[in-house]
Amino acid sequence: MSLTRAWSRLQSLRDQPARSDVLLTRAALILCVPIMLAYGCAGLVYGELPMLTPFGFVEMPGACAWLTAAMAFALAVLATDWLVRGELATPRASAIVTTRSWRVGDPPMPALPPHVWPQPRSSPLRIACLGIAAVACASALVGRITLAQGWQAFARPGGLAPNAEWPLYPLQWLWPWLLPLTRQPVLLGTIVVGAVLLLAAYLLAWRKVRGAWLPFITMLPLLLAVHFLGAAGFDFAAARGLGGIVEPELSAALAQRPGHYNIHTFLSLWGAIGALTVGMIGGFWLESSSVLEED
Repeated sequence: MSLTRAWSRLQSLRDQPARSDVLLTRAALILCVPIMLAYGCAGLVYGELPMLTPFGFVEMPGACAWLTAAMAFALAVLATDWLVRGELATPRASAIVTTRSWRVGDPPMPALPPHVWPQPRSSPLRIACLGIAAVACASALVGRITLAQGWQAFARPGGLAPNAEWPLYPLQWLWPWLLPLTRQPVLLGTIVVGAVLLLAAYLLAWRKVRGAWLPFITMLPLLLAVHFLGAAGFDFAAARGLGGIVEPELSAALAQRPGHYNIHTFLSLWGAIGALTVGMIGGFWLESSSVLEED
């Protein structure tokens, strides 16, 4: 199938609300499953894993990281099952035909029981995944609280390979092209572009232009991805003395706590991938909404 034909089919799907919602949901799940799997694997390998909470990111070391990884794996299995089977259909109610016969002198017939509408089926696999994710998340938070209180019960086990670099692929060969993204002109340029797009979005929205926020919503994740990629490339190269970069503090941090250092480099790399994912989903949803409003 050519790119032109694929794009035309995508445009036709966006013009239909129900199918557009299904397509958006499936795209979000397809993009999120690899991120959750990589997130869980990094927790097992490095033995540390930050968890996003309403109060910000919380460091989860030791067993807390393993529990957080279990939560990520359970959610990935749930999303995969949803991709494969979709929403479970409501079982069909069996048709029951009842007849009444009434004769003179017969006592009144009792009233029939109220009709019970069939409920949607629940998948045992999805229920199990949600249960495992909830228990693992709660246990990780409780374990982190005990660590903050000085109890070391959840401090072990550590990572399987804190010094491993394979979860950071492709930084091993991509870092020379990422270092220029950390230069001050590039960073200032992204901030200026973001500010200009935000101002333009406000002005277009004030003039009631349809799709006014589309450029800002789609470009903001791209600008954030530039920052994340630059940080990942610099952290990887500086701690290992690559490219002539001399940063004794970063080298010492990698030597003392390799799992802690590598997991943050990993999160910078996958933060860029996550930002691009959010940008694609947000841009598609906003454009689809603007098309539906015009209709």
